[in-house]
Amino acid sequence: MKSKIRFLRVARNFALIFISLFFFPSCLLFAETIKGRIIDSRTNEPVIGATVSIGKGHKDVLTGLDGSFKIKEVHAGKYILTVKSISYNIYTQELTINGTDISPLFIVLNPTTKGLNEVIVVGKNSGTTDAGARQLEKTSDNVINVLSTHQLLLAPDVTVANVLRRVSGVTVDRGSDGEGRYPVIRGMDKRYNYTLINGIKIPSPDDKNRYVPMDMFPSEMLQRLEVIKSLTPDMEGDAIGGVMNLVMKDAPEYLQINAQGALGYSQMLFNQSFTSYDHGAVNWKSPAEIHGPNYIPTYSSFSTQNLVFTQGQPLPDGQLGFTIGNRFLHQKLGAIFSGSIQSTDRMSKDQFFALSPQADPIPNSTAPAMTDEQNRTYSTHEDRMGAHVKLDYRINDRNRISLYAVYIQLNSYQSRLITDTAGSDRSVLGTGDVSYSYKSKSNYQSIYNTTLQGQHTIGEHFNIDWSTVYSLATQKTPDWAELTLAQTFVIDSTTGKSTAQEAPILSGLTRIWQHNSDQDIAGYLNTHYKFTIKGQSFDIGIGGMYRHKERSNYYNEYDFNYPSNTLFTNIQDAPFTPANSGTLQSPNTYNATEDVSAEYGEIHWNPNKKLNILIGIRFESTTQTYNQVTLPVSIPDKSGTFSYLDPLPSFQVKYKLTKKSALHLAYFSSISRPSFFDIVPYDIPGEYYTEAGNPYLKHTTANNIDLRYELFPGVDDQLLVGAFYKNIQNPIEYVYARPATSESVIEPENVGTATNMGGELVYTHYFSKFGISANYTYTHSNIPTVYKFYYAVPPNGSVIGYDTVINIVKNRPLQGQAAHIGNLSLLYKDPKNGVELQLATIYTGRHITYLSQYGAPNASMDYWQRGTIIEDFSGEKTLGKHFALYVKLNNIFNTPDIEEMMFPPTDDIKKVFPDAAKRSDRTLVEKKYFGQTYLLGIRYHF
Repeated sequence: MKSKIRFLRVARNFALIFISLFFFPSCLLFAETIKGRIIDSRTNEPVIGATVSIGKGHKDVLTGLDGSFKIKEVHAGKYILTVKSISYNIYTQELTINGTDISPLFIVLNPTTKGLNEVIVVGKNSGTTDAGARQLEKTSDNVINVLSTHQLLLAPDVTVANVLRRVSGVTVDRGSDGEGRYPVIRGMDKRYNYTLINGIKIPSPDDKNRYVPMDMFPSEMLQRLEVIKSLTPDMEGDAIGGVMNLVMKDAPEYLQINAQGALGYSQMLFNQSFTSYDHGAVNWKSPAEIHGPNYIPTYSSFSTQNLVFTQGQPLPDGQLGFTIGNRFLHQKLGAIFSGSIQSTDRMSKDQFFALSPQADPIPNSTAPAMTDEQNRTYSTHEDRMGAHVKLDYRINDRNRISLYAVYIQLNSYQSRLITDTAGSDRSVLGTGDVSYSYKSKSNYQSIYNTTLQGQHTIGEHFNIDWSTVYSLATQKTPDWAELTLAQTFVIDSTTGKSTAQEAPILSGLTRIWQHNSDQDIAGYLNTHYKFTIKGQSFDIGIGGMYRHKERSNYYNEYDFNYPSNTLFTNIQDAPFTPANSGTLQSPNTYNATEDVSAEYGEIHWNPNKKLNILIGIRFESTTQTYNQVTLPVSIPDKSGTFSYLDPLPSFQVKYKLTKKSALHLAYFSSISRPSFFDIVPYDIPGEYYTEAGNPYLKHTTANNIDLRYELFPGVDDQLLVGAFYKNIQNPIEYVYARPATSESVIEPENVGTATNMGGELVYTHYFSKFGISANYTYTHSNIPTVYKFYYAVPPNGSVIGYDTVINIVKNRPLQGQAAHIGNLSLLYKDPKNGVELQLATIYTGRHITYLSQYGAPNASMDYWQRGTIIEDFSGEKTLGKHFALYVKLNNIFNTPDIEEMMFPPTDDIKKVFPDAAKRSDRTLVEKKYFGQTYLLGIRYHF
């Protein structure tokens, strides 16, 4: 508690110093105030950044984001008010101040008009500014949310995953290092979304799944971030939740150079040591890969230095970014390079209570059985690197080609210590068997994509664009090492304290090598024929795509024998001997292919200036194959092939109510393909249960409806009010099964039909220098689920019972779906003094994180994450013409992630695991703390 109070005091003092130095000029008393608002005479939009002056020693002021201005401390007298702004005629007005209140002024500026012999305009909306992002949302055929370059830079986040939490309807769960990884869009799990870079789908480096870890991407490399919630016929159809489009920086029209550097630290590392190991000691290849499959390894064949852990204080976090771009050859050739490097150290604390795979049967009921209490400490070092290059050449007014390449890499080095107390051996607190699990895990993920594109106009009506794509995603986890020791504790009769009976003894050693690759070769073609009939415009589009994917996965696990009751001294001298030559015939080693071809047709129709209709259909054909290459041919389902064809109709209708408002209705049909490993009939040990594949899995289909009211009253302002409905057939969820040939396993299954519906509200408005940005999403989903009601029946009144299992059906929300999601940001922007501030709050409601197979008529044993409120702060202050100082503070109140079972704790849990039974109505499963993080940096812009 004292450390928390000290932190709050430090944070308060830091904030006060930062604000007093940079952000707020001294407050002055004033006599009267001249205030007003300035708009454009043609568009009625506010004029931002206009200079307003009255002379006589008063400083000039600039209009705010809503076109408003204030001139304070104006005494009696006559003044000439002058308004100047680029591209507008100068405005003057005589004012008389005589001691009475002055009514707010309403000033209309007229744009300047000049005669020119020739005008050549090359322009596009790149979405770099907030106004540009609002315009994209306003004109898009899709239901879409856009974050501009400005929003990405000002946000308290440095990765795309964390930035996504600011978008309406999106939640991102934090990993063991506290960083977000996979987004859930509108309550739809990560498997129901896909990721684009510049409109092109990219593969995933994950070894089992097809979704992309979004924490790989530095947010500073993006020009804008789009979350697309409705699909049009020209988009790939395998998204039920949504699509994330990462639009990388494009070549500017003139020389631009941007650079930034920052240093930071994690609060948890100020007074705690960081655990690390020698990354260079990791063997990249397993003994079988080095010496061949018939090689019989010895203990000396394995490195031991990656299980020698050291304690210390890491260097500060650091990040560097650089972007340079320009156009050459009379503006025909554009080129841009953008690169980013981030290095971070994170520590987290985790209290976890393990439950038995099978609940306890008791008379007339089912009760959770808790087996272990684990205290976990994670120390994670991450190096995040990205580079992006784009060239585009304007051949002429009608033809343009571009070539871009992007490379992203995330290297993660994690040390983990688990102290595990077994409940079965604990007679009283402080006694029993304790195991220690030491893990070192090096993980290297990368994504590479290169795309050649062309846009061509043929004649007056015909347009064509094409893309050829090569992408490669890889992951390598070499020598994932885990050492387990055991120790017994008793209560010392003299001191009354818990004391170890002896030094730790050997309990186990495992070494795993895993690596995989996911390669895409794809081509896209879109053609459009545009024409007008009786004032009505038409755009007929026809196109298609083809992608061939090859995925391979290698897995090899080595287990070790050891003499019983051997005291552990050091890892080098431990008498381990390999128990096997590796799992060379592993079901986790496989090759898979996927061929997707698609054709679509659409009609874009504008009957009048108010109505915009887009209707079409897409056909997607999918063929998936797998082959467990190392298994004997006698193994059932060693290989398999799956093919299916999906017609995907859709339409989008937008009706403009006024120049600033519209109604948007969308319907689309979409699918979700099983992950690659879902359909492979593997059977491998998991952390808690045996995991199994399901070669009989069907792909998921859905019908989706969206309705949204859109209002854009100002340049940066918006009000979006929407509703959505999804009917999902054959959703895939991980459930528990009890096959005849094995014990309980967790496997992906189709679970019938689910519904998902809700509403969204997005609101942004500026009041002069102050602004508010808020969004709220309510989501309700329902999926019928079969739970096992497992209880004991005493026969004939006997106290000795026998077990009975019946199935009960209960409705529950989709896994990962929170009913309530909200963001609230308080904004301050002073263009004259170069100040921007943001205090951002994220609320994520409670949601299911882990499904159980057991339940009771009035309760289930699913794990629920408690609702969280996370507070972040960011600010920026310009320093002269080219520099800016910025600060980012994350997780200010150190909000933990808490998982609970909404089931009252049993008497046994209360006795043996009292920390899990502090509430009478629920049982604690896990509590994770990540600490606060701080970042202070400087930007350069030319």
